[in-house]
Amino acid sequence: MSTFMPFLTPGFALKSKILLRGMPLMLWLFAYSAHSAELKVYIAEYPPFQVLSEKGDHSGFSIELFKEIVKLTQLEVEYIPVPWVRAQALVAEQANSLLFTMARTTEREKLYTWVATIYRVNEGVFALKSRNDISVKALDDVHQYSIALPRADVSIKTLNIFPDHTQSVYIVEHQEQCIKMLNLGRVELNYNNDVGFFIAARMLGFTPDHFTQVFVTGQTEMGIAANKNSNPESLREIRQAITSLKQNGVYDQLQAKWFAELRPY
Repeated sequence: MSTFMPFLTPGFALKSKILLRGMPLMLWLFAYSAHSAELKVYIAEYPPFQVLSEKGDHSGFSIELFKEIVKLTQLEVEYIPVPWVRAQALVAEQANSLLFTMARTTEREKLYTWVATIYRVNEGVFALKSRNDISVKALDDVHQYSIALPRADVSIKTLNIFPDHTQSVYIVEHQEQCIKMLNLGRVELNYNNDVGFFIAARMLGFTPDHFTQVFVTGQTEMGIAANKNSNPESLREIRQAITSLKQNGVYDQLQAKWFAELRPY
């Protein structure tokens, strides 16, 4: 039986050799690119969930939990500390990026893929305990008082601040600034959640009993959100790892470490 051998011109043969010799390099580059695909994780200061350090040894419940997640997966992660407003914008634009710790809302689920809930908090309005004259029975009552809110925070939407209720509203960069203003009496209210407020107050050196939550709007899920075009397999790995960490006790250990005096999730 004869074997058919196609006629090859010298030019074609030379090109074929170059292509064949280049294939291992191309395959290696493809494999390397696929393996080293980086997941960008944007983090912003938000105790006790994220406690950032200039030295880079960031801590906090969410950061330490995510480090444990990475240990159980094949994910290659880059942590990028940025202001909260910037983090939201970057994750909305960049594929294979995520951020935490975000409050889950209907509006945000239109912009991001909700990866997982890692904690639940009681949202509401806070004031100095000494201010017995402050009465908030409904959200509309908030507009009678001065209030400090973080830029791009969910509270701005919840309280319907714009465009009709901007008077006596102070928009600042961080919740810590809001709490400082409240403590100094520069504003009368702050919208926050029970966990974030009381732990941040303690970390700032304030006595938590100095403040009170005067109105509770409801319970909110806090968690991890990703860009809509992120790799579904990466997100599946993260969810599976969280389940494992709840089963092996690591989640409970981290929760006890960061929320010792608060109710469990």
